Amino acid sequence: MNRYIIAMIFFLVSSNSYAFKDFECTVKQVYKLTDSGLLEPGSGFVTPDINSTFIVNRQSGQITAKKIGNSMSGYMPKVHNAELSPDYPYRAITIYPPYYKSDVLEILHYKKGIPFMYKGAFHEVVTGTCKIN
Repeated sequence: MNRYIIAMIFFLVSSNSYAFKDFECTVKQVYKLTDSGLLEPGSGFVTPDINSTFIVNRQSGQITAKKIGNSMSGYMPKVHNAELSPDYPYRAITIYPPYYKSDVLEILHYKKGIPFMYKGAFHEVVTGTCKIN
């Protein structure tokens, strides 16, 4: 019985150490792409408010928030560098067939302040900073 309890404690402690911690990000700027090719400050119908926050599930790449998302119509992002290698940024990329619109989230986890940039499927650009929870 004691061996069983010790094994269970070891399993719980060791599995916890491999859990990915999520990102909590705060929006600092919101831009929209104009017809003339310039980024203008301003929000659209799918952009979050300045100073609002959202959560990024580090393992799946899915964004959870009120006015920003990257898993429309059931399409999930593909994550690159979930392990947070110091040589590459964390990326979550979602491509939505059949028109091949895309969302790209890039988090520079190795920089002070942990800045992020998100380019949405409707040509919005959102920037800010994150922290690792």
